[in-house]
Amino acid sequence: MAKGQYKGRSIGWLLNKTQFYFNRYIRLRDFGKPCISCECPNFEHASHFFPVRGNPKLRFDEDNVHGGCAKCNTFMYGNQFEYGQRLPDRIGKERFDELLMRKQIADKDTTFKWNRWEVIELLEKYKQKCKDLSGQ
Repeated sequence: MAKGQYKGRSIGWLLNKTQFYFNRYIRLRDFGKPCISCECPNFEHASHFFPVRGNPKLRFDEDNVHGGCAKCNTFMYGNQFEYGQRLPDRIGKERFDELLMRKQIADKDTTFKWNRWEVIELLEKYKQKCKDLSGQ
């Protein structure tokens, strides 16, 4: 779709729409895998290891987000300890270490804000990834 379709849309609207497609992509990508935190067979959330609040740069980082069950993600605030124990097995030690490095770098950039063109690019990217994985 043409990027002009987003003219007049606020950055907040764009971020929410991008989050919708990104989360959908994570659920499609992780279909058939257990919850990242407790390994229960069913999950319905896209769970962030480093939460969106306080970590905006990692909001759409695929290594930072995995399928999680409602119990862990909502009621146990991500069940972070267990998530952290299982994450290196899920993505590999090297990618886990790179994620930790990206977190350190992001922590130093306290003025980070998404710009609309980056968000539109991500929105289109995750719409297409969802389409590719779902066959629609």
